[in-house]
Amino acid sequence: MFNILTPTYNRAHLIHRVYESLCQQTYKGFNWIVIDDASTDDTQSLIETWKQETSDFDIDYYCLSENQGKPKAVNFGLEKCHDKITIIADSDDTFVANSLEDIKAIWEEIDQTKNNIAAVWTLVVDEDDQIKGDVFPEDKWIVGFKERVLDMKKELVGDKWTSWRTEILKAHPLYADSESHVEESQTWNRINKKYDFLCVNKVFLKAHVSPNSLITSKKSRKQIARGGYYSAYYALKDVKTNDIFKYKYYRTQAFNYVKSWLFYSDKSLRLKPLKLMACLLVFLAYIPKRLIRKVR
Repeated sequence: MFNILTPTYNRAHLIHRVYESLCQQTYKGFNWIVIDDASTDDTQSLIETWKQETSDFDIDYYCLSENQGKPKAVNFGLEKCHDKITIIADSDDTFVANSLEDIKAIWEEIDQTKNNIAAVWTLVVDEDDQIKGDVFPEDKWIVGFKERVLDMKKELVGDKWTSWRTEILKAHPLYADSESHVEESQTWNRINKKYDFLCVNKVFLKAHVSPNSLITSKKSRKQIARGGYYSAYYALKDVKTNDIFKYKYYRTQAFNYVKSWLFYSDKSLRLKPLKLMACLLVFLAYIPKRLIRKVR
């Protein structure tokens, strides 16, 4: 039923967390797809050893010829996914033994009704077993993009763990840039504009903060600006200009677009002139507020 998709780069010392979690699962109807983003450590030999060790599930290992970053590794891996549901498990994650069995039960319940659900979102805890960020406003919350993002008075923050209908995720590959981090949320939002998400207040995953991760790695001003530029561009490119003024979420993206545009721009991916003008107006309106906050 499940594809467990793990992109990895030089994580031979950490990826055992995923393997051990999978070995402990009470439900074994899955295969593990490992996409090695051109690691230079012992990842390949480690995976080959595990392939010989276990007969409970299949392990498919692919090594890319050059390092391309997580989004491109995920997109490559999606082409290797053939089961109904895909779960992206980072190479340093751990999850409880009944995770897949419980997620399977949720999807079976979904399939008993007529619905437009593309993904099941669940909660994540940190290394101290504290929930990362916000819980959902309802224990079983079926929600579209407008209600989840645009109409929320306070943005839902914190990591979430998601299982996807494979065919839908394949049709919406992650936005990718080889030299910066484009927010994954822009891909998820694009999907949520077409399909509903079922958000469930249950914890299945423990996330670890590891050295050299996207969160902890240092970035130059240009890298930050580049990632911010593409993230804001993808958030705004298909939005009506009036909606930029109407919704706080889009106003924030407009501010980030101009702030990033001052340091980086891409001639092939630019907002249209009218939309850019709207972003500039938002940026100019926000500057005094940002300055006041800094003074306070």
